[in-house]
Amino acid sequence: MKIRYFTPIITGVFLLFVTSCQKDFLDINTDPNLPTTAELPKLLTNVEYNAGMTFAPGYYMGSILPSYVHHLTSREVDNYGISATAANLGNTWLQAYVSTLKNADAVITSAEAEENMIYAGIGKLIKAYIFSSLVDLWGDIPYSEFNIEAITAPKLDASQDIYNSLISLVEEAKANLNDTEAANLLRPKDADIIYKGDVEKWTRMANTLELRLLVQSRKAKGEITDWSGKLTALLNENNFLQNGEDFELKHSAQDNPDERNQAYVDEYLGGQSTYYISPWFYEIMAGKVYNAKENPFAGITDPRIPYYWVNQKKATDEAQNETDYRDGAFISILMASNSSAAGNDQRATSTFIGIYPCGGKYDDGQGGKCDQSVGNGIAPEKMIQAYSVPFMLAELVLAGEISGDAKAYLREGIEKSVYHVNSVSVASNASVPTIDNETLDAFIEAIMKKYDAASAEGKLEIVMTQKWIANFFNSVEAYNDIRRTGYPKLFAPANGEAVSPYLRDKTPTVGPQTVPLKGLNAFQRIMWYPNSEISRNPNVKNSGRNVSSSNVFWDK
Repeated sequence: MKIRYFTPIITGVFLLFVTSCQKDFLDINTDPNLPTTAELPKLLTNVEYNAGMTFAPGYYMGSILPSYVHHLTSREVDNYGISATAANLGNTWLQAYVSTLKNADAVITSAEAEENMIYAGIGKLIKAYIFSSLVDLWGDIPYSEFNIEAITAPKLDASQDIYNSLISLVEEAKANLNDTEAANLLRPKDADIIYKGDVEKWTRMANTLELRLLVQSRKAKGEITDWSGKLTALLNENNFLQNGEDFELKHSAQDNPDERNQAYVDEYLGGQSTYYISPWFYEIMAGKVYNAKENPFAGITDPRIPYYWVNQKKATDEAQNETDYRDGAFISILMASNSSAAGNDQRATSTFIGIYPCGGKYDDGQGGKCDQSVGNGIAPEKMIQAYSVPFMLAELVLAGEISGDAKAYLREGIEKSVYHVNSVSVASNASVPTIDNETLDAFIEAIMKKYDAASAEGKLEIVMTQKWIANFFNSVEAYNDIRRTGYPKLFAPANGEAVSPYLRDKTPTVGPQTVPLKGLNAFQRIMWYPNSEISRNPNVKNSGRNVSSSNVFWDK
């Protein structure tokens, strides 16, 4: 997970630009000094692209959170140890405020001036999505004053106040999108690289985003104006994202300018491997109990595995160097590992991210090198997915907030997750076999047996752990879910050690073998404010901020 650097810009003096570390996308050029006079279609494309990349894996916070939610492990983020000095924190902050939010405001201002309410509605939805993610990561942040020219040190707004404002903004955006009396009903078409100007899809995205905000705040619903009424209205409308309508930034195989998934570029074209599949994630999906002793899916093998990751080696093949964690063909490193093999080069050996998360290689069981000769980088950056809707509804049922069949919602969530895996994989390589209905049905039935046998709390764990699996490479949502519900249960080794099923040798020798750990730091429930922002804005302070206990208003 390579660290990228962002040139600091004084808060409140924002310019319209695409960050220097990003690839030119669709060859877009806009006037950096006159954002409100830029061509609206090009400005919108710019905003949508930057929104999709703000939290993308491999970019800034996207290099941190996958390890925090135990989808991945990394030598660079190995112990919940991200500090206020980390460039990735400041880079995400500026990427969000400068490249996305400032320009989203420019879209809204220009569109409203022209009474072009479809553009205005889209701009407001992107603004709401980005701000909600920033609140979820940092809590109180600059909001009401962030884009006032005369204010160079915007105040921090309370996170619950921002949430209330964002819910209102989403509802306003929906009204804008469906304002048939507007003077200008121009649709962005190709300038809208997400939905091609489809108002109906943007409306369903708005409803799904609002549902997400309400679910996220359910434990603090008393701080949200008419929380129950808003939820009831959404459920009565029942118009959420469906299969094929995911709010995501799509990539292509084009390499000049490079429009491929950045994680693919980093891993398959790079000289080293920094993305390691978390052994905890592996064990949960593979039904193992080496370290995941209380695996809710023990004995069940998830059919999404060969799409999520790919083994470069067969089970009988020798590793490049001594290995930290191995189970047959699966080779990785453990979070907080202190073994002598943890830092060894395994570029030619380690299990790689596969075709689904980044457009890489499908695992056909034959091994093979993961480099530029395989895959094409066609895989989207996930923001809000259709499969999240039934998982959210299942959570609301189990929490006693609504009536309904949580088990049926769980089934639907898994089905929609698999649909997304199949569609992304086929788009990347049409020759890749899909997960067939028979395999899917057998897998779901095995999950349902676990669900039926579980306690009420165990049922919630199953729902949220399945959502966590579905959200591979959507780490912001996974991070929110973990803090809100406590699920999935994170890697929590006893006695300062973990287990590798195989020995540390280069040869594939069956173990098990204990692996010493450094001792895990306290799990961060909120991020430090970046030092780069503290130096610019005296209202932003880390003094007295305990990231292991200081919570966002909804984190009860």
